[in-house]
Amino acid sequence: MRHAPLPVVLIGPMAAGKSHVARHMASHYGLRHVDTDRLIVSRHGPIPELFRARGEAEFRRVEAEVVAEALDDPQNRECVISLGGGAPMSPLVQPLLSGRMVAYLEVDLDTVRPRIRGNTTRPMLQPDPEARWSQILDERRETFERLATIRLDGRAPRSVAQIAHDLYAALGEPQTSVLTARGKEHTA
Repeated sequence: MRHAPLPVVLIGPMAAGKSHVARHMASHYGLRHVDTDRLIVSRHGPIPELFRARGEAEFRRVEAEVVAEALDDPQNRECVISLGGGAPMSPLVQPLLSGRMVAYLEVDLDTVRPRIRGNTTRPMLQPDPEARWSQILDERRETFERLATIRLDGRAPRSVAQIAHDLYAALGEPQTSVLTARGKEHTA
């Protein structure tokens, strides 16, 4: 029986694997998956183009609007909502996450390096994806940790199935403190 309030919101840096974990939760544990980046693309076209055409401030406004809709939709009660890496940094999004079940997928550069090396599709990672990814994580880590009610170890060699299992198990725990990937209490 699930004790934790749903939906659960999955946050973490770019290329952490949030969408993969959420899809696994949907296919193996019966929870719907909503990917806010996919919703943005379906309404506004590719994110890199939106970012270039309207700028980061407008992109973040659109992103916050989509996050609010996803969180407020009654169909998303039994759901995992994966957010884009920068969404939790927005002062428009942070209040939306207050009082919600928020799972932070923690990864490191060694884990994401194969996913971002030579990447040209993520505007925030240009011109040097590995250096920019590290810099961005350093800037965002404290916010991810502050917003999290659950922290998931997503570092290699852990599989998507292992991470999803840890999240599912943590959803059954009473949420009185921040939980690590294995449901052990952790002071944050």
